[in-house]
Amino acid sequence: MRRISPLFSRVMVFALLFLLNGGTGRASEKWWETGHLSDYPSKRYMTALGYGQSVRSAQSDAVRSLSQQLSARIGSSYTQNRETSGLTTRRSVKDVIRIRTKTRLVHILFPRTRWVGSQNSYVAFAALDIEKETRYLRGRVRNIERNLRALESSYESASDPFLRIRLLSEIVRTKEKAALYDREQAILSGGSPSSRFDVRRDVSRLERLLARDATFQVDLVNRCGQKDSLTRTVSHHLTQALTGEGLVGASNGKIRITGEVSARPMGRHFSRRYIYYGYHYHFTVRGPGGETWGEVARDGKAAGLTKDQARMMLTRRVSREGVRPLVKGIASRLFYQKGSHRFVALPMGNSSSGTLRRRPPSASGCGSSPAGQARSFSSREDRHHV
Repeated sequence: MRRISPLFSRVMVFALLFLLNGGTGRASEKWWETGHLSDYPSKRYMTALGYGQSVRSAQSDAVRSLSQQLSARIGSSYTQNRETSGLTTRRSVKDVIRIRTKTRLVHILFPRTRWVGSQNSYVAFAALDIEKETRYLRGRVRNIERNLRALESSYESASDPFLRIRLLSEIVRTKEKAALYDREQAILSGGSPSSRFDVRRDVSRLERLLARDATFQVDLVNRCGQKDSLTRTVSHHLTQALTGEGLVGASNGKIRITGEVSARPMGRHFSRRYIYYGYHYHFTVRGPGGETWGEVARDGKAAGLTKDQARMMLTRRVSREGVRPLVKGIASRLFYQKGSHRFVALPMGNSSSGTLRRRPPSASGCGSSPAGQARSFSSREDRHHV
């Protein structure tokens, strides 16, 4: 039997290593430092490194890095200022109808992953196939355009003003989603994004509809049927929150928020250290025809070391417990269809264990004069009871 020479053996080992590493020079490629592999040229792939304490977490981090590379070049916010009935409102499309779009990359490969002791973590190399991802994104845009045409047809034939607001809101959201995919594919392919998904005209139409058909009015009183500092503060919070949703306040608003909010100090016998206020509110939302859309009521108490602090905590609680659910429910009813995962129903009555529904206002301690009736949240009552 012929003996294999040492030289031949070394040649065979070198050839085997050459094949295993895919070509000349790749065995020495420190991709975990450079972020590049010669098998994945930048003309065909977008690449990124990710780090983590496991392979999966490192790969997830690499995907986030790829998404950030795209997101850094994509801006989808649109802000406009408009003067409506003497009230200046500043809002963006995202603020009005809560557009949430997120880059989701599909055609990603993970050709290399290794543990790097000097960094005490795994390092993953991710490569996005530009050609395949571009084809996928173009297909998504075509599908969304079909949905968009159906929505626009429904909007043109709709006569109910609230249905038109919901459909137009969905049109804006759908265009924003299509615009995101379109910009992604344009960035990957080196082209230019289309202007057919511009939402500015639709947002202007939406604002006109809101200012005409979905104005709101807030009318809150205390337990004596009068206005005081608490009713004015809570009314202000409601107005600001609804304005932030893109709605317009009017003295004859078509959406009416009415009800009672009142508070009384609980006296030093209740606590020697803190000043407590007991409060009650009952808010009702009605649509243009008088139909009850929702209501929320509650009894509770708030405390502070000083009277001002206790009042501040009280108004915060009322805003958190009573105002926020109403505002979210009104905006949801206007901008989303029932069944949507983003739809939030307006509360109806018993929203918590401390809630009292349809409690009639008490006139106890109100007195007969306007001054006596409006004193429930006044400093004079504080001096009397605390």
